[in-house]
Amino acid sequence: MRIWPLMLLVWSLPLSAMTEISLSADNISSDLFQLDKPHAVVNLNVKHVQVHADRLQFGDASSPASEHTPSIDKPNIRLDLGARPTLLVTSDRLQLQPYQVRQPRVFLDLRPQTGQPVLAFYAEVKALQDEVWGTFHLNCQVPGQPTVQTWRCEDGLYQDARSHVPFNVLVTPTWKDQDKQGLATRGVDLELSVQEAKFSDAAGLHAGEKLTGKVNISAHEQAGGWRWQGVFQWQQGELFWQPFYFADGNKRFEIHGFYRQPYVDIEQSKLELQGVGTLQSQSRLNLVSKEFEFLKVSAHDVDFNGVYQAFIQPLIPNSAFGHLKVSGKADWSFEARGLQPLKFHLSITDASVEEQAGKFGFAHFNADIPWDYDHPRQITVGYRSGHVLKVPLGETRWQAEVNRYSITSPGMRLPILDGALDFQDISAAWINQSMVWHVKMAMQPISMSSFSQALDWPVMRGQMSGSVPLVTYANHELRMAGDMQFQLFNGMIGMSDLDIDDPLGAVPKLHANFTMRDIDLGEITRTFNFGSISGKLEGDIKDLRLQSWKPVYMDAFVRTADGPFEKKISQRAVENITALGGEGTAAALQRTFLRFFKEFGYEKIGLSCQLRGDICKMGGVDQIPGGFVIVKGKGAPSVNVNGYTQYVSWKDVLARMQRVTDSNSKVIID
Repeated sequence: MRIWPLMLLVWSLPLSAMTEISLSADNISSDLFQLDKPHAVVNLNVKHVQVHADRLQFGDASSPASEHTPSIDKPNIRLDLGARPTLLVTSDRLQLQPYQVRQPRVFLDLRPQTGQPVLAFYAEVKALQDEVWGTFHLNCQVPGQPTVQTWRCEDGLYQDARSHVPFNVLVTPTWKDQDKQGLATRGVDLELSVQEAKFSDAAGLHAGEKLTGKVNISAHEQAGGWRWQGVFQWQQGELFWQPFYFADGNKRFEIHGFYRQPYVDIEQSKLELQGVGTLQSQSRLNLVSKEFEFLKVSAHDVDFNGVYQAFIQPLIPNSAFGHLKVSGKADWSFEARGLQPLKFHLSITDASVEEQAGKFGFAHFNADIPWDYDHPRQITVGYRSGHVLKVPLGETRWQAEVNRYSITSPGMRLPILDGALDFQDISAAWINQSMVWHVKMAMQPISMSSFSQALDWPVMRGQMSGSVPLVTYANHELRMAGDMQFQLFNGMIGMSDLDIDDPLGAVPKLHANFTMRDIDLGEITRTFNFGSISGKLEGDIKDLRLQSWKPVYMDAFVRTADGPFEKKISQRAVENITALGGEGTAAALQRTFLRFFKEFGYEKIGLSCQLRGDICKMGGVDQIPGGFVIVKGKGAPSVNVNGYTQYVSWKDVLARMQRVTDSNSKVIID
């Protein structure tokens, strides 16, 4: 330190005439601070010293990391040497990366009423990227030996419009003797306790409520940085860090690493999560950008349900796998650099998976799912049994190759009841934050009797089989290329032009066309206990449109086919057709004659519906004045069924069908 008196003349004046002394220096430094370009004015009458300087830097200015240590620009320092000595440091700005600090105030009371010196801090603070300023204050009791004894700092508080964080701090310097190179090292033990803290950010991506816990950190200087280790004990409260949510506290986090501005290297950490297990991680955090430049997390033999709820479900909340009940054990690891995932590996052992709404489930589920950004990996998934809705699935095993953001597999066989679904040419990819996939399918014959019983439908006879040429999904839209055909009731049911918009969304929309050919009416009527109708049925449903899986538009027509086969209809079937027609439908059955016959001949039977919204315009095989013909009789005995109400609610149509199939109503024929 070099000091020059401004005026040598003062030494020649009588001491009684001297009231003020002015001093300046290039710098004043110690192990705790450095003062650049100080200029001091000592007032001998009021016994105070006023100091102005270019900068006050805390810490050792000779340290390699000194450019990142806190410093105050153009500080004003006032030292009062009266009966109650105090020191006050104020400024407009404090340099503290990565934060902005304004109006900092440091006040030291050397002789407070409590007897022990008190050091108080106050400032307005905000992060560089934030727009909200908060206030920070802390009071510390200064020990008699500040470099070796514990500093007790109480009544700490950070507060802004979205945060309220009360805290206490214990700081114990741990100075070490000089080592063999002759260098002394500095260290510190710190205990930070937080009580009922809350915070949130402007975007709502990070928040905490009623957080209570304690942090113990030990650190010492090494190689231009700080070697440190810590234990974090989270006792209670809730924490949301998009997309993850943690609650109930009871978590312990052990960690150690190295700090050299602006990086914090976490060399090893261990997190104990109640209900999950123990997770370990390594990472590098950039304090300026607040991003992980490298992150690696792993967990072995942990509870699969805990891992799913804490780490998997938050990533896929709106997908088909976002609401599951799971059990079993899992190994899990994840690596990322910056915002780019590098590796992922999930291994699940003997687990159970059940969708909460009962849409699907699997028992004795095993999976080995590796993923690598740079190299293709083979995944294996299998289960011993399962179900989709109420349809049981047999033991299945599937293998595929995952290459960055795409999955391909030559095929998979999915046993269903006594048949199977064979998938071929399976391909999926994640593109532009959306899933894209395609698949071909072939259905091996499945017993309609077993299938209908599994779904609690009326028991049907025969087999169901068919094929799907190609199904694609892109831009939240599912499309079917070509026609899908199924063999049912000794005939064929085909579907074409299938298009589903946002099938997994809140309001899915479907468009499709259906055809029915050579359907055995005898099989249908026996299945649904409808009465007896012999013959063949054909029909078309054109431009079917569903919204939220409910019909809102279609042109539908079902009719008996022409051909050289018997065309008979029973009296009960006539009654049920009349019931389907609803009010305004009449059958030409006369008590005096036709009521004695059990069946009648017919020429053709048909019914149509033009649906627009919730209104269905009904029609039949012919028009008559004021109505339409549903059953046109032929031969002797024969019967006609006519309808006279053309416009009906779709809900009413469904209600009639339900009543007929449930045999809950019978039409009385006069």
